[in-house]
Amino acid sequence: MAGPAPKDRAHPGRVHVVQGGTAHPTQVLSLTDAEAADWLTATAAGGI
Repeated sequence: MAGPAPKDRAHPGRVHVVQGGTAHPTQVLSLTDAEAADWLTATAAGGI
C-alpha cells in the first residue's frame, strides 16, 4: 500500500500514479468525450 495520498496540486492535468507502492507524478489529458473523439480522429488521420 502506498500510504496517504500526496497533497492536491494547483495544476490541472497533473496526477499521481501509484506503481510498486510508490507514487509518481504524471501529466494526463483531461478531455470531454467529444474532445477525446476529435483528438482520436485527428491522430488516426495523421492530423496531429
